[in-house]
Amino acid sequence: MSNASALAKANIMQRLSAVSALSPKTSAGSHQAWQSPSHEVCLTRFKQQLTNAHAEVISIPNVEQLTGSLIELAELHQWQSAMLGTGGEWYQLFTQALTPRLKLGVFEQDFEQHKSDLFNNTSVSLTGCDAGIADTGTLVLKPSAEEPRSLSLLAPCHVAVIKASQIVDSFALLMAQQQWHQGLPSNVVLISGPSKTADIQQTLAYGAHGPSELIVIVIEGE
Repeated sequence: MSNASALAKANIMQRLSAVSALSPKTSAGSHQAWQSPSHEVCLTRFKQQLTNAHAEVISIPNVEQLTGSLIELAELHQWQSAMLGTGGEWYQLFTQALTPRLKLGVFEQDFEQHKSDLFNNTSVSLTGCDAGIADTGTLVLKPSAEEPRSLSLLAPCHVAVIKASQIVDSFALLMAQQQWHQGLPSNVVLISGPSKTADIQQTLAYGAHGPSELIVIVIEGE
C-alpha cells in the first residue's frame, strides 16, 4: 500500500471512530408520537388517513350490521369468488354472508395448493385485524395458521374488519400496550392503503405488488 493510500485510510478511520453511531444526540426535532385528545378524534383520524390513501372505509354501528354490509359489497363489486382463512373472529359471519352468493374458498392447505386460486380465481379475500393505528391510518395484522399472511397480500381486493376499540393513537402506544419489549411478535403485517408503486416512469399505479383495493369495515359499537 502506498503512503498516500495508507494516509487516506488512516484519515477515514479517524473520522469514523470520532462518530458515535450507538449514542446519537437527542435533538429538539426528535419524533413525538401523535396523541389524540379523545377516542372520537382518534377514530376520525384513522378513517381519514385511510381514505387519503385511497382505501374505502365503511362504518357500521354494531356487529349485527356486518352481514348486511358484506352482502351489499358483494353485490356492488360483483365479486365471483372469495378466500377466507379457517378461523378467526369473523369467520362465521364471513361464511354466513357470502356462502349463498359466491364461490367461497378456504385457505386450509399449503400455500402452493392455493397459489393459483389466489392469483387467478379469487375476487376478494377477507380478514380480521389485530389493531389499528390512527396516526397513519394503518391496519395491524398478526397472521396465523387460521388467517395466513397471503390472504392480505394476493387477491385484487382485501376486506378487513376492525372494531373501533382496537384502534390506538400511535405505533409507539401499540407496542407499549402489547408489551413488544417483552417479546416481539413473530409476524406482523402493517397495511396503510391499497398496494401502490411509482417505480415505472414515476407514475402512480395501484395493485402492482398486492391488492389494488382495500376496504375497511369499522365496527363502531360492540
